[in-house]
Amino acid sequence: MDKYKVDIVDSLTASEFKRNYLKPGRPVLIKGAIKHWQATQGWGTRYFKQHFPDQQVPVKRFEKGNIIKEAMPLGDYCDQLDAYERGEGEFPAYCHDIPIFHALPELKQEINDFPSNFMPIAYSNWWKYCQFFLGPSQSVTPLHFDCLLTHNLFFQIKGTKRFTLLPYEDSRHCGRYGWRWFKLDPEQPDLQQYAQYDKDKAVVVDVEAGDILFMPSGTLHHVRSMDTCVSFNIDFHNQHSAWRGVKALYEGIPVTNFYYNFLCLLRLMKLLPERVFFRLYKGYLNYVS
Repeated sequence: MDKYKVDIVDSLTASEFKRNYLKPGRPVLIKGAIKHWQATQGWGTRYFKQHFPDQQVPVKRFEKGNIIKEAMPLGDYCDQLDAYERGEGEFPAYCHDIPIFHALPELKQEINDFPSNFMPIAYSNWWKYCQFFLGPSQSVTPLHFDCLLTHNLFFQIKGTKRFTLLPYEDSRHCGRYGWRWFKLDPEQPDLQQYAQYDKDKAVVVDVEAGDILFMPSGTLHHVRSMDTCVSFNIDFHNQHSAWRGVKALYEGIPVTNFYYNFLCLLRLMKLLPERVFFRLYKGYLNYVS
């Protein structure tokens, strides 16, 4: 196969995106695509403390391979972030995978022109499906792929995140455990333990404020925050990836994940109206896997 790479472009039309990246399953970084958004220009710890200090948010931390989930006011969490970045506090937990536009629907108004035409029409109400990330510098999410084998559009609002990307076919060389996690650290790979791992295939991409990163279905990614970061993403299927997610039942995908993929497939085939689909699917937005 051709060398694994991530194209970097300044702009893409919906037809270019679908033809050159979505259909062939190729990642792409769109530089500065959302730098004009009100969200990109305004969101940060100061903004959230000023406008939503009492909003309860879940925070998560990795402990001995498990995800520990707690809840706290957003203002208190932002205080912890600021103290840590000043060198005055302990390393905070990570606030991530939050359906932010359900909790704070007024934030939708600060997303000026969401590229919903990059996705199937089933996602035209895009805000229902987005998940939010807020965390400190040096937060690390270990190597993994998205649990439903969805495509992933990732929007960087504040700060820089460093993504290390690998193609799905390399998953067999990375110490897979559970359904979607990997023991390999691509930043410091143990080449004795993972002798078949090809470190030259890993692509490092710095996603800065105002950028969009597209990761196709099954992309392995390791993520490090270089600063306090604010981001959100949308996991979405087309029929091809939804079928892939359904057939993954034969590869060990958890039954709950299979269920959500089957719902997506029915929706994309126009066999479920959105009202019914979302009532059944919305649990995924708080699903820890």
